[in-house]
Amino acid sequence: MTYIIAREYDLLVRGTAPGAAGIHGLPPESFDALRAFLQTPVEGHKGQEEVIARPTLRGNQPALRLQQWVGVIRTPDGTTVELLPKTHERDGEADGETVARSRALLFRMLAAAGDNYRAALPADLDPAQMRLFEVVLRYALEVLRAAIRRGIPHAYREVQEERAGLRGRLDLSRQLRQPPHRVHLLHVTYDEFLPDRPETRLVRLAVERIARMTARSDSRRLARELLHALADVPASRDVRRDFTRWKLERGYTHFAPSLDICRLILNELNPLTAGTASRVTAVLFDMNRVYETYVAQLLRLQHPDWQVQTQVKGQHLGSFLPQPSGQARPVFALRPDLIVHPPGQPVIIADTKWKRLKADRAFPHGVGNADAYQMLAYSEIFQPEPGQRRLCLIYPYLPGLPNQLPDIQLPGGRTLRVVLVDLHQDTPTVNLELTFDNIRADSEVRAGVPDSAKS
Repeated sequence: MTYIIAREYDLLVRGTAPGAAGIHGLPPESFDALRAFLQTPVEGHKGQEEVIARPTLRGNQPALRLQQWVGVIRTPDGTTVELLPKTHERDGEADGETVARSRALLFRMLAAAGDNYRAALPADLDPAQMRLFEVVLRYALEVLRAAIRRGIPHAYREVQEERAGLRGRLDLSRQLRQPPHRVHLLHVTYDEFLPDRPETRLVRLAVERIARMTARSDSRRLARELLHALADVPASRDVRRDFTRWKLERGYTHFAPSLDICRLILNELNPLTAGTASRVTAVLFDMNRVYETYVAQLLRLQHPDWQVQTQVKGQHLGSFLPQPSGQARPVFALRPDLIVHPPGQPVIIADTKWKRLKADRAFPHGVGNADAYQMLAYSEIFQPEPGQRRLCLIYPYLPGLPNQLPDIQLPGGRTLRVVLVDLHQDTPTVNLELTFDNIRADSEVRAGVPDSAKS
């Protein structure tokens, strides 16, 4: 079976490809299956529709240019494409250590993005050395095992049966219709405390599917143990109906993390095309969203007293009148990634940018004009009060860039800071702090104030 390790914005080619970095050849059948799946429109970071890969050509060969999605894709013939973040240089492409570092970074960021990857794997397993598809399945098993160990949810179910002795209450209507040769048996109805309920049925079906998909013997063994613990639970026969009936009582809240796992597994490991018929099995994550969530989590850890909001909606840059006597309608929706409220300080508007800055260029190292214009628009609506207004663009740090970039003075007392986050640290620092002494010093330098005139 073909196993390919690629990165964001690499090129997938139909047929053979040269051994150049960033170009990967796929068998024609696998490429055709991937092309149909990767060009299905999905919801992007800001709510707009986008595709996971864009069609292109390499010479006369059909090709797909990957976008900012990472994860793992598996075609029906067993071809697997693992997509990793673009945080390492191409020099170490074939280096197992470099691939392991990229996987470890992805898992660390995903752990901040949701509960699915916060489960602790056994000490003898290193997820950075495992194939991504197997890591996802093992994390799912560990989350389900933690939930089952704390207790399987039960519920009272009404049971109707024919038996020799009385239990519960006698069903008179059915008993009166009893034929003479069975009159010695009683039709009874009673309530029994059973584990057969929507949540456990979905978990049972998810574990069965993981047991069929995994290729690791230790994961299959763990799946068998969980199936033994769920021996009294039948697998779900109506997945959609059971999901709509998922409701945990107060004593079973520890089972809540299982919901996301069941959705992941029972939607054919494909949260993007849930409910559609797809021949491709995939787990994909939009790195724009993952990076935004990761930065927000870092800010909450560094500053517990700060209020950090993400993806605030409902504001627009302008409005128009469709008719002279009509009601104004908003246009140009605004949706900043982060709105930060430090106590006793003005609000900070920040946007996370999952982009590579250019270390070989002069300042601002490739920060786009459109990004600066976007921050001005955000500030106009979300920072209406006059005075010093702080704006931040948050990029991943890359080797060759300065540790700290100079602040940019914008009209209206606004200061734009380009923040660099070193993702290869265990707990990176996100420095949004902007002291008024720094602002004043920078303003004096730009105005040409001599040192002797500074107070």
